[in-house]
Order: sequence, then C-alpha cells, then structure tokens
Amino acid sequence: MKNVITKWAMVAIALVVGLAVAVAQEPRTSAGIKVNPSEVQKKAGTPPPAGTTKTTAIGTEHLKMTTPPDSQSWMEQLDVDGNGQVNSTTLTWDGKDKILFSTTSGSFTCQNGTTGNGELLVAVNGEGNPNGRPVGSGFWLASLDKGQCGAQAQSFWGCKFDSAGNSTACGTARIDEKTYDLSIVKAAR
Repeated sequence: MKNVITKWAMVAIALVVGLAVAVAQEPRTSAGIKVNPSEVQKKAGTPPPAGTTKTTAIGTEHLKMTTPPDSQSWMEQLDVDGNGQVNSTTLTWDGKDKILFSTTSGSFTCQNGTTGNGELLVAVNGEGNPNGRPVGSGFWLASLDKGQCGAQAQSFWGCKFDSAGNSTACGTARIDEKTYDLSIVKAAR
C-alpha cells in the first residue's frame, strides 16, 4: 500500500511541476501601448483656461463619446502618453462629473517596443468627483488595429491607473458612458 501511495504522490508531483513549467513558459501578452498619464494628471488640478468652447462630445472616429452639456474644451500641446513627444491634444473638462479628458491621435510606443498610430483617450478624476474616485486616478484607452502593438484583432486596449499614475488593471477594454469609467473586457496576463 505504501508503494502505491508513493507512486501516486510522485505522479501528482510530476503533474504539478509540469503544469508550473508550462505556465512559466506561456508567452505573456505584450499587446497595448505604454502610457504615462502624469502630464494629464497635472492638468486635472488646474481650472480650464479662458476661451474654452462648450461641447457635448469628445474624441474622434473610434474613441468618440458624449459628455454632459456645458463641458469645456480647448487645445494644448502636451505629451499625453509620456513618450517624450508633444502632440496637439484636445482637453475637455466635464464639470458635472469632475473628470478631465484628453484625446489625441498620433504615434505611440507599444509594450513590445514597436511604434503604432491611433487614437488615445486619457481620463483623470478631479477633486470633488461625485463617484468618490481618488483624485488623480483614472484610465486611458487606445484604439489598435489588428497586428498593431500585438493586438490579435482591431480592438481597444486600456488601463486603469491610481493617483500616482501606476497601472492597476489592463486589457482589452471599453468605456461605460453612464459612469465614465473603464471596463476591462479581457484582462492582460
């Protein structure tokens, strides 16, 4: 009986070790882009400048969404993704929900080291936001074409980040326009 238990224990150990090796060798996803939202986070703490225009929508083409009436919009030159390149950026302050949105189109750096082109939306929660989200926290979302930045299909890739700008959850994602928050559809491995 002791030999039978020893054999089964060894088989179980071999299976566990084999599974651990297989998981360790499984390729990790490198889809998505590198984003450092610090410049947009800094802007969220300052009031909109004089001369803004009223808007009810942000973004273009793939990343277009509505905002509450009386949202304020303006253009700035800003390094939205933290890659060292300044882009023409549309900033929109949603005074009702206390969220600063930035939208831009251009090139960005992929997680896999290549570069891609597309649209990028960054949202940062401001002081007094009615959802009680930490000030400076938020999300970013990028539109990716199939094959771009490791994307298996045309998709949206995004991350939630904390008030220090650290990613807390990433993956294929969508925006919930009712809550103005990011929903991760399929988390990155």
